Amino acid sequence: MKLRIILSILIIVSCASQKEYPITYGNVCSEITIYPDKTFYYRTACTGLGGEFLRKGTWKQGVADTLFLNTYEQPKIVKTTYKGKVNPKLKGKIKIQVYDKDGALGYVNIQINDKKLGVGANDEGIGLFDSEILKNVTYSFLDQEETIKIDNPNYNEITILIRDLDFELVQNYFTNMPIVLTKNKIVFYPNNIEKRHEKKRIKHKRK
Repeated sequence: MKLRIILSILIIVSCASQKEYPITYGNVCSEITIYPDKTFYYRTACTGLGGEFLRKGTWKQGVADTLFLNTYEQPKIVKTTYKGKVNPKLKGKIKIQVYDKDGALGYVNIQINDKKLGVGANDEGIGLFDSEILKNVTYSFLDQEETIKIDNPNYNEITILIRDLDFELVQNYFTNMPIVLTKNKIVFYPNNIEKRHEKKRIKHKRK
């Protein structure tokens, strides 16, 4: 008897949690459609620049109502990395050089140690600092900023290879972007580009 009750509850919960795809959320300026074949279509307009921004890709199921979005187009360099060493020739100084996928990132803004010291890099992406301890490095270039924690505070020569720059008004790449899908709304969680925001479900998608 208890087993039947438990099975009945599981069936009810399972049915209640199932969603009818496709589901569209948003408004005339921005909408996203989640399809049953585990693909999505994201459209943004009303940007003041004319035209539309379209992003397509796939989604995968996370825990409960969480989905992860991945655009078909993905960055070549997904994550920023660095290499560090102790250079005995740099007494009392720290040398930092920043690269992107195309080479040295000239004139990037570099700050260290919780932004207490900062310089503008030269045309080879190099910045020099008068310091003997290095906790972290922050680079900023146009609208992209990122802080890299340095594992060894004694490193005084650092080479940084940054993740792909993405300057589009609507970001080009979704890489495991978490969203929470409910019956009546979709919630986008914070990322490097956007703050947390919601879109309400469109009951009847426009043709």
